[in-house]
Amino acid sequence: MKRRVKLGDILQILTSQGVSYAQVTHKNPEYGHLIRVFAGFHPTQPKDHNSVVNAEVQFSAFFPVQSAVNQALLSVVSNIAIPKSLQEFPTFRSRNGGPGGSIWLWNGDKAVRLERELSTDELEYPTEGIISAPLLVERIEKGYRPETHEIW
Repeated sequence: MKRRVKLGDILQILTSQGVSYAQVTHKNPEYGHLIRVFAGFHPTQPKDHNSVVNAEVQFSAFFPVQSAVNQALLSVVSNIAIPKSLQEFPTFRSRNGGPGGSIWLWNGDKAVRLERELSTDELEYPTEGIISAPLLVERIEKGYRPETHEIW
Protein backbone atom coordinates (compact mmCIF):
# COMPACT_ATOMS: atom_id res chain seq x y z
CA MET A 1 0.00 0.00 0.00
CA LYS A 2 1.27 3.46 -0.93
CA ARG A 3 2.10 5.94 1.81
CA ARG A 4 -0.27 8.92 2.07
CA VAL A 5 1.50 12.24 1.97
CA LYS A 6 0.94 14.40 5.07
CA LEU A 7 1.70 17.95 6.06
CA GLY A 8 5.17 18.06 7.60
CA ASP A 9 6.58 15.33 5.35
CA ILE A 10 10.22 15.82 4.38
CA LEU A 11 10.87 14.96 0.74
CA GLN A 12 14.23 13.75 -0.53
CA ILE A 13 14.82 14.80 -4.13
CA LEU A 14 17.68 13.28 -6.11
CA THR A 15 19.29 15.56 -8.69
CA SER A 16 22.40 15.34 -10.87
CA GLN A 17 24.09 17.77 -8.46
CA GLY A 18 23.22 16.01 -5.22
CA VAL A 19 20.39 15.40 -2.81
CA SER A 20 17.95 18.19 -2.03
CA TYR A 21 15.12 18.40 0.50
CA ALA A 22 11.67 19.96 0.63
CA GLN A 23 8.82 20.00 3.13
CA VAL A 24 5.09 19.71 2.48
CA THR A 25 3.60 22.72 4.29
CA HIS A 26 0.05 23.18 2.97
CA LYS A 27 -2.63 21.55 0.87
CA ASN A 28 -4.88 23.70 -1.29
CA PRO A 29 -8.17 22.28 -2.67
CA GLU A 30 -7.41 23.58 -6.17
CA TYR A 31 -3.62 23.31 -6.48
CA GLY A 32 -2.81 20.42 -4.14
CA HIS A 33 0.33 20.21 -2.00
CA LEU A 34 2.57 23.21 -1.48
CA ILE A 35 6.22 22.37 -0.94
CA ARG A 36 9.08 24.53 0.30
CA VAL A 37 12.37 23.53 -1.35
CA PHE A 38 15.41 24.23 0.79
CA ALA A 39 18.62 25.65 -0.66
CA GLY A 40 21.72 23.51 -0.91
CA PHE A 41 22.71 19.95 -1.64
CA HIS A 42 23.53 17.25 0.90
CA PRO A 43 26.22 14.57 0.40
CA THR A 44 24.48 12.29 2.92
CA GLN A 45 21.07 12.16 4.55
CA PRO A 46 21.07 14.37 7.66
CA LYS A 47 20.50 12.58 10.95
CA ASP A 48 18.27 15.44 12.08
CA HIS A 49 15.87 16.88 9.50
CA ASN A 50 15.21 19.88 11.75
CA SER A 51 18.49 21.30 10.43
CA VAL A 52 17.10 20.95 6.90
CA VAL A 53 13.86 22.85 7.56
CA ASN A 54 15.76 25.63 9.29
CA ALA A 55 17.76 26.27 6.12
CA GLU A 56 16.89 29.01 3.64
CA VAL A 57 13.92 28.32 1.38
CA GLN A 58 15.10 28.39 -2.23
CA PHE A 59 11.56 28.45 -3.62
CA SER A 60 7.97 27.38 -2.93
CA ALA A 61 5.76 25.59 -5.45
CA PHE A 62 2.62 23.56 -5.83
CA PHE A 63 3.66 20.05 -6.79
CA PRO A 64 1.79 16.72 -7.25
CA VAL A 65 3.58 15.13 -4.30
CA GLN A 66 1.32 12.09 -3.88
CA SER A 67 1.70 11.11 -7.52
CA ALA A 68 5.49 11.60 -7.37
CA VAL A 69 5.75 9.46 -4.22
CA ASN A 70 3.56 6.74 -5.78
CA GLN A 71 5.85 6.68 -8.83
CA ALA A 72 9.02 6.71 -6.65
CA LEU A 73 10.18 9.98 -8.25
CA LEU A 74 11.07 11.19 -4.76
CA SER A 75 10.96 9.77 -1.24
CA VAL A 76 9.35 10.76 2.03
CA VAL A 77 12.17 10.40 4.57
CA SER A 78 10.65 11.94 7.68
CA ASN A 79 7.76 13.93 9.10
CA ILE A 80 8.50 16.83 11.41
CA ALA A 81 6.71 19.91 12.64
CA ILE A 82 6.45 22.71 10.11
CA PRO A 83 8.60 25.61 11.33
CA LYS A 84 6.66 28.66 12.49
CA SER A 85 8.22 30.71 9.68
CA LEU A 86 6.62 28.40 7.08
CA GLN A 87 3.18 27.94 8.64
CA GLU A 88 1.62 31.02 7.04
CA PHE A 89 0.34 30.46 3.51
CA PRO A 90 2.50 32.56 1.16
CA THR A 91 1.21 35.15 -1.27
CA PHE A 92 1.62 34.08 -4.90
CA ARG A 93 1.92 36.23 -7.99
CA SER A 94 0.74 35.64 -11.53
CA ARG A 95 0.56 37.52 -14.78
CA ASN A 96 -2.25 36.91 -17.25
CA GLY A 97 -1.48 37.33 -20.92
CA GLY A 98 2.32 37.13 -20.69
CA PRO A 99 4.69 40.10 -20.40
CA GLY A 100 2.69 43.30 -20.15
CA GLY A 101 -0.43 41.45 -18.99
CA SER A 102 -2.35 42.09 -15.79
CA ILE A 103 -0.63 41.22 -12.51
CA TRP A 104 -2.42 39.36 -9.74
CA LEU A 105 -1.55 38.54 -6.12
CA TRP A 106 -3.27 35.58 -4.44
CA ASN A 107 -3.09 34.72 -0.74
CA GLY A 108 -4.92 31.39 -0.89
CA ASP A 109 -8.31 33.01 -0.31
CA LYS A 110 -8.64 35.92 -2.66
CA ALA A 111 -6.89 37.32 -5.69
CA VAL A 112 -6.24 41.03 -6.16
CA ARG A 113 -5.40 42.63 -9.50
CA LEU A 114 -2.63 45.20 -9.26
CA GLU A 115 -2.78 48.46 -11.18
CA ARG A 116 1.00 48.84 -10.91
CA GLU A 117 4.20 46.86 -11.37
CA LEU A 118 5.42 44.56 -8.61
CA SER A 119 7.63 45.94 -5.86
CA THR A 120 11.06 44.43 -5.26
CA ASP A 121 9.64 42.46 -2.30
CA GLU A 122 6.68 41.19 -4.36
CA LEU A 123 9.07 39.84 -7.01
CA GLU A 124 10.19 37.35 -4.34
CA TYR A 125 6.66 35.89 -4.10
CA PRO A 126 6.35 32.44 -5.66
CA THR A 127 4.67 32.19 -9.05
CA GLU A 128 1.21 30.64 -9.06
CA GLY A 129 0.80 27.26 -10.75
CA ILE A 130 1.62 23.57 -10.44
CA ILE A 131 5.07 22.39 -11.54
CA SER A 132 6.09 18.97 -12.88
CA ALA A 133 8.79 16.64 -11.53
CA PRO A 134 11.26 17.49 -14.33
CA LEU A 135 10.74 21.22 -13.71
CA LEU A 136 11.16 20.73 -9.95
CA VAL A 137 14.54 19.05 -10.49
CA GLU A 138 15.60 21.61 -13.10
CA ARG A 139 14.78 24.50 -10.78
CA ILE A 140 16.73 22.92 -7.92
CA GLU A 141 19.76 22.21 -10.11
CA LYS A 142 19.80 25.68 -11.66
CA GLY A 143 19.38 27.53 -8.35
CA TYR A 144 16.00 28.95 -9.37
CA ARG A 145 14.65 31.86 -7.35
CA PRO A 146 11.22 33.44 -7.91
CA GLU A 147 12.70 36.93 -8.22
CA THR A 148 14.65 35.80 -11.30
CA HIS A 149 11.72 34.01 -12.94
CA GLU A 150 12.63 34.26 -16.62
CA ILE A 151 9.10 34.63 -18.03
CA TRP A 152 8.19 37.56 -15.84
